[in-house]
Amino acid sequence: MLGKSITKCSMLAAILVSMNVQASLVTLTFDNGDSLGDWSQDRTAPAGFTIVDNELVMSIDGSQATDGGFNDTHGMKLSVDGANYVAIDMFVSADWTNSERYAGFWGVGRDISDSISSYPILEFQGAGVNFPSAGIAIWDNMWAEISDLFTLDAFNRFALRANGMGVDYFLNGTKIYSETSSMTVGFSDIILNAKNDGNSFEVRYDNLTYGKVPEPAAWALMLTGLAWLGLRKKR
Repeated sequence: MLGKSITKCSMLAAILVSMNVQASLVTLTFDNGDSLGDWSQDRTAPAGFTIVDNELVMSIDGSQATDGGFNDTHGMKLSVDGANYVAIDMFVSADWTNSERYAGFWGVGRDISDSISSYPILEFQGAGVNFPSAGIAIWDNMWAEISDLFTLDAFNRFALRANGMGVDYFLNGTKIYSETSSMTVGFSDIILNAKNDGNSFEVRYDNLTYGKVPEPAAWALMLTGLAWLGLRKKR
């Protein structure tokens, strides 16, 4: 009986932590009619950035490609006001088969002095771009690793957490990379972008979540409580 009581108390604690964390987070679900007025251009504006069928859709027009350099990264950014946790669902299409960089999720990390400390990135790349196989590539001052823990033709949950010393990278609820050298304590902005390599395609996003989450023990409980966000699809 004592064991059952402890289990029930642990479950209740997890629920309460989850509820408290969710109350401190902002989630943008991109419903039809929602405003995108708080978003601004990063590098080059994409051909389209609109809400379609209750999702955020970013369109890349291959005819707008220039020289493959800095300005061929097309994107939009949003202030997240010092959040230490940011996450989004991104649809990884089975049609993305070329050897090019497609779409991703960037954070603008800040240290305790509010100086830019990192640009953590999770991005889908085709085979042969920076790694032999296709997957979700991780940027940590260089293309550091690639993960195959993604599902094609499905929404995948990308998340970044500032851990006080650096950044933890998550894919579909699993931590796939961590760095502790940038001294990142939070994020000032997130950026949604895609590389224009001369091919036209669309990127579908949903359920952008950002805010401040507890550390460190409550983090595991929080992940369980937020799992539903990655499952909420409205089409």
